[in-house]
Amino acid sequence: MGLAVLALVLWLGMLAWSRHQVQSRMAEQVADINALSGIRAINTIDDDGFFSSRGTLRIIMTDSDAVVPAAIIDWRVAYGILRTRFTGGADIETRSGTALLASQLSDGGKINFNARIGHLKSDLILNATLPDNLHYQDQGMTLRLSGARVKLVDNAQGLHLEGQWSGLDQKSPLRQMHLGDTHWSMLFPTDDAETEAQTETSSDGRPGRLDTLTVSQAMLQRQGGLPLTLSDLDVEGSTHHERQELSYRLKAHLGNAAFSEQQLGSASLDAVIRRINEQAARALLQTVGQDIERRWQRGREQTALQTPMPADEVAGVQDIGALIAPWEEEFFAVLTDSPQLVVNSLQLESPMLDQQMHLDGELTLDGTDIEAARIERLRTSWGRAAFKRRLDGQFTLHNTPPLLALVAGQSPEQDTLDLSIRKGVFLINDEPWFLLN
Repeated sequence: MGLAVLALVLWLGMLAWSRHQVQSRMAEQVADINALSGIRAINTIDDDGFFSSRGTLRIIMTDSDAVVPAAIIDWRVAYGILRTRFTGGADIETRSGTALLASQLSDGGKINFNARIGHLKSDLILNATLPDNLHYQDQGMTLRLSGARVKLVDNAQGLHLEGQWSGLDQKSPLRQMHLGDTHWSMLFPTDDAETEAQTETSSDGRPGRLDTLTVSQAMLQRQGGLPLTLSDLDVEGSTHHERQELSYRLKAHLGNAAFSEQQLGSASLDAVIRRINEQAARALLQTVGQDIERRWQRGREQTALQTPMPADEVAGVQDIGALIAPWEEEFFAVLTDSPQLVVNSLQLESPMLDQQMHLDGELTLDGTDIEAARIERLRTSWGRAAFKRRLDGQFTLHNTPPLLALVAGQSPEQDTLDLSIRKGVFLINDEPWFLLN
């Protein structure tokens, strides 16, 4: 009897400790949100029991008028010794007080989530399900998203974020797009996991983020045009850090491409973009984030005052050059280490060809004094020509089809073509073909 009582006391004590840890962590998260500029979080506990609690978290913007959209999260937590479980739902409350997802973007649905927090390993698993059919329409454009789910896993290996949907459709007066079953993921390893991977691979560098994307089918079609269909697309990308330089390796495979009823064939790619200035890239990301925040804040102010957006802001949405201009110095600084594209293998196979083509080689962008480059210069023909003269590349095309060799001005028996770019000139077998104007 005494042992049973002791075990019960220990169990209740451990449960009380777990409850305290979870509530302290929730309070810290709310405090972190409130420490952000222009954001306020209000966590209201409706029922605070020993074994479970429930409440509502409301997140609003505080740097504008009082009646603004707010994120509303209804949560319930069940405390445990080894793990604690969270469940609930989320929506966005509009200015009129209605639920955005439930009333405007779906037929009464909201984001449902469940999470598990492990206390021994300090890991987190979160699953979120969006309304089954989300739809949005504005100025002739419609957007539909079906079967969307998101999963987040945070453990000793790092942060793993993945998502999927069964269908994404976008249609406008100019074009329409469809993506079928799609799955994507991003893995951000911890420093310890990176160090362990570095030791296992015996490399001077360390691995970084890992990205994957799988699309069962994609369809693109312009108004009045024929559809382009892509099937079985698999993409995998990974970053690598070495001596203050960043590289990104990309592997991709396309099962089949078709233009209307014409089968174009399959393709696979294995390539690396390397010699990216990592410090400059981090500075660029920080500057881009600040610029996005500035544009978003200006847009909110213009909406509140019901005044038109400035012409430079409108141009920034439609013109990539104008979009880059506010952070052009940071953008060109990323290129100072003379980045290089290395194509290990590009394979093309098509029923229109009698053999599989294979391409390999590399392309380098000379980064000497490139930090002095400006977007305005690239808007001019002479500025673009000067920038293209920085390119230097050498590729080899194997198993060249006879017809393609004839088009390139070579003998049909020439099954290997040397393709190069030098000083703004594209050459085939060392013969100038055209200028990169």
